[in-house]
Amino acid sequence: MQSTSKTPVNIVTGFLGVGKTTALRRLLADRPAGEYWAVLVNEFGEVGIDGAALTDTQAGLNVVEVLGGCICCTTSPQLRVSLTRLLRERRPDRLLIEPSGLGHPAGIVDLLRDPFLSVALDLRSIICLVDPRHLEDARYTRHETWRDQIVLADVLVANKCDRADAEHIDQFEAMAARLFPPKQVVATTIQAKLDPAWLDLVTDYPATTAPSAAPQHHLTSAKRSAMSPPATEGRRHLNQGLGQASCGWVWSPERVFSGDRLAELMLKLTNNPSSLGLQELSRVKAVFHTDQGWLLFNVVGRDASATALAYRRDSRCEVIVACEEPPDWAMLEAAINDCQL
Repeated sequence: MQSTSKTPVNIVTGFLGVGKTTALRRLLADRPAGEYWAVLVNEFGEVGIDGAALTDTQAGLNVVEVLGGCICCTTSPQLRVSLTRLLRERRPDRLLIEPSGLGHPAGIVDLLRDPFLSVALDLRSIICLVDPRHLEDARYTRHETWRDQIVLADVLVANKCDRADAEHIDQFEAMAARLFPPKQVVATTIQAKLDPAWLDLVTDYPATTAPSAAPQHHLTSAKRSAMSPPATEGRRHLNQGLGQASCGWVWSPERVFSGDRLAELMLKLTNNPSSLGLQELSRVKAVFHTDQGWLLFNVVGRDASATALAYRRDSRCEVIVACEEPPDWAMLEAAINDCQL
């Protein structure tokens, strides 16, 4: 039996744009009164957006960001350093880990079972979110990381089911039924609503957690410290790997943007990214100080949304595109700056 003094840990995984951050926001909002939780977020790009979104919750929360690389690699020191510092500062009542959508969770599982960390951390369920509409898209179904995220999960949840048709849901349930070993929970949901009871499911992991050979998923610029300083205003923060390229920007909170112009720009990115010099758009996440307040923008494929947030420490935008060669970001950068008031 595991010690009750250990901190329960959950990994919430899933591919780019599937709703992981929304799921975490909901779980944090519903956490038991008086509990102190921590979240460790890993993002593909060099500018952290998810941390800004998650800190817009009530007090009693510590968010640690690991930017510009993959914490899933067993050779990466970033996760170990972040976990050690987090535990030394204050032991949380629960720890949630959100890997990058391009990250394989097996390396995290292996590290959490390390003798030096397992005495303090109790790995509970791994939750994987999928968009059932992706089951007909070879870009996802042929992607090793997408498949392995599903295989390793204890709880498999089809999110965004209000945007999927009945055939997509049937495909998801048929796929889940074929998985072995069977999942502890297979569920469908909308708006990333998860049952908090799923967090405390426990699975014993065999010595080999990855369902295939160790994935080559670490990124070209995965060298940043887990406690890196904030991204610098006025320059691009670039990353590339796994057939994807990202660019991020940061602006001081004193800069104010037009909410309407930003909305028009997000729609342009959704419908015609080539007009801004970009190839196939994977996703956009952004937090902006606007004349309509602070807004969180999300763009995934043809889906775009804007959500009101409380005050943030800066405005920031991260764009990820599918490409073989990094694009020229100048046109998009100019378009964003044109939205300033």
